[in-house]
Amino acid sequence: TVAPMAPTMNTIFEPSPDEVNFVNTPESSFDRNDRRERPQIISPDHPALLGSLTPPIDCPPSKILNFSPGPTSLPPAVEAAIQSRCFPAQEEKRLGSMALSHRSPEFGRILERTLAMTRRVMEIPPEYELLFTQGGGHGQFAAVPMNLCPTGQESATYIVNGTWSNRAVDEAKKYCRPHVISAMEEDGTCTSFPSLDRIQSEIDPTSAFLYVCSNETVNGLELHRLLPHLDCGVPLVVDASSDFTSKPIAWRESNVGLLFACASKNIGHPGITMVVVRRDLLGKANPFTPGVFNYETNILADNVWNTIPTFNVDVVGIMMEWIMEEGGMASMERRSIVKADLVYNTIDGSDGFFSTPVKKESGYRSRMNAPFCVAGGDETLTNMFLVECWEQGIVGLRTVTPFGTGIYLRASLYHGVSYEEVVVLTDFMKEFAAKHSISKEVVVEQSTAMVTPPESPTAHQALDKKEFNQINKLSASPDSVQDSSMTWPKNFKVNQYSRLAHDMFAPPPNVLSPAPVSLR
Repeated sequence: TVAPMAPTMNTIFEPSPDEVNFVNTPESSFDRNDRRERPQIISPDHPALLGSLTPPIDCPPSKILNFSPGPTSLPPAVEAAIQSRCFPAQEEKRLGSMALSHRSPEFGRILERTLAMTRRVMEIPPEYELLFTQGGGHGQFAAVPMNLCPTGQESATYIVNGTWSNRAVDEAKKYCRPHVISAMEEDGTCTSFPSLDRIQSEIDPTSAFLYVCSNETVNGLELHRLLPHLDCGVPLVVDASSDFTSKPIAWRESNVGLLFACASKNIGHPGITMVVVRRDLLGKANPFTPGVFNYETNILADNVWNTIPTFNVDVVGIMMEWIMEEGGMASMERRSIVKADLVYNTIDGSDGFFSTPVKKESGYRSRMNAPFCVAGGDETLTNMFLVECWEQGIVGLRTVTPFGTGIYLRASLYHGVSYEEVVVLTDFMKEFAAKHSISKEVVVEQSTAMVTPPESPTAHQALDKKEFNQINKLSASPDSVQDSSMTWPKNFKVNQYSRLAHDMFAPPPNVLSPAPVSLR
């Protein structure tokens, strides 16, 4: 049984005097007719803008609300059980899993229990083997083709529906011949999934496997149910790293040949990856496959061919016990749906102040990762939103990634995030929108028609070079809008949430960068 929740201690820091003065509000920068709360100028060195997950010591909540895309927090009851079971008191005279030899009988029992609980929770049929590997998702990007393509010349069909499936293709090119069915747009965005008819017609029927990422964390796209068994009989390989245990898996009906999932989203701590592989696919590895990545080698060695991360296996087992006690897959899916609905309903009900790239009618909105932008990507308001969230103990909406910084933030809603915590986030989103939204109507004064354009200079990022150059040529004197005669270009788009500043036509302070087109 899972131990009851125990109080936890969070590491906090006291900001130095130099760190306190991050924001200021220049009085002369705003139109005096603008009745909204005035945006603040925020230093780019503010902890919230650098991805800090440690809010100020005086933030209201007793617990940090962690919406990170992973690694992330585990449910409090699980964290309490980990504390009591994995780190025993001295008088208990036993070793915790972190100190156990991976071939000791004590760890053998932990491993056996973890595998049995996972098989039970996920209803994994007996023809599948379970093993724990290392190297994360990137390791599996290589391990999958190395294990299923013995010569390296085999074809494999990859469905590219976002960032991670695209990276999987890049790695697979070293070990097989990827055939790609892509849902990516020309501008690099991806907001949908290829239709079943398209997949059926474009798949290479000689493929060793059909690869799909069931939840794209960066793009906010999720397959809520896997593809059905295809006519050609090609086995399905699933990267389920971020949605594993959040919904049932139709193992046989979807012809799943292999599924892998990193632990650091929904089932544990980083450092371990679970692989579920059908036995008929074993024994096909390329002879150059390293032993640590060879599925058959590790299964024949009972998961301890090398030193397995003992503590991480123990944590996965505790997490599986918690899922079972909380009602299993049906309960986890219901919770995921209501949490995601709360976020998306807040976005959809904000009259455009918040927006998300994946349309509701597509049916592919992720329940795990909800991307959203603030005021059409307005940089000043986005930074204000992040700072005010951080001050309230709400962290992880923008973290450091290898893809740079786009206009979208992300609320990740893994098992460690409770419904009550999502309520806190969405209530804050509503309050923030109420403070900073203005009427969509164009303000017309007696002598000058003034449209509310994107904020300068940061909102130059919301325009491409052609649009900006057209606008920048409208005034012979950037310092005086009222004295100029102007005609707005036909393709000019109004951002109703950005303030009208006296320097709206000022040239950019540095070289104009192209607009970010997706989460990167």
